[in-house]
Amino acid sequence: MGKKKKKKKKIRPSTSSFAALILFTPKKDRGLRMCIDYRALNNITIKSRYPIPRADDLIGQLRGAWIFSNIDIRKGYHQIRIAEADIPKTAFRTHYGSYEYTVMSFGLRNTPSTFQRTMNEVFRSLLDKSFIVYPDDILVYCTSREQHLTDLEAVFTLCDQHRLIIKGS
Repeated sequence: MGKKKKKKKKIRPSTSSFAALILFTPKKDRGLRMCIDYRALNNITIKSRYPIPRADDLIGQLRGAWIFSNIDIRKGYHQIRIAEADIPKTAFRTHYGSYEYTVMSFGLRNTPSTFQRTMNEVFRSLLDKSFIVYPDDILVYCTSREQHLTDLEAVFTLCDQHRLIIKGS
């Protein structure tokens, strides 16, 4: 019998004294999206100064390129683990009990900058050559098919090495 991989949980039961409220917002498909109100936690969190690229600053990099591939990091924030000591701060209450995230969550003050820093570290060798990360999408651009295939292979290799899951379509 084969060995089953243990799935890493994104949320676990919590006994933390932190307890953010949850809200529900409508989704395009008429379902509901659960959102956690982290305003109280965000008010006491020191804001990261790591830069998030501006779309208009990135446009110039595309000059001359005519081959493009867009790669979506599947649930990008949820692929970054939170430091064990910080996990209890993400706790939220439901009528079923309290839970906490073990991975980065939407709504936390520093989630976008932490994600950008992580992506820049993972893909440092490709940045500003034929590659842009913005915010959880990877744009590979080039002027030759051969180079584009080489660049895509490099992206897929780095995703594999860092266990980043990309969205298939």
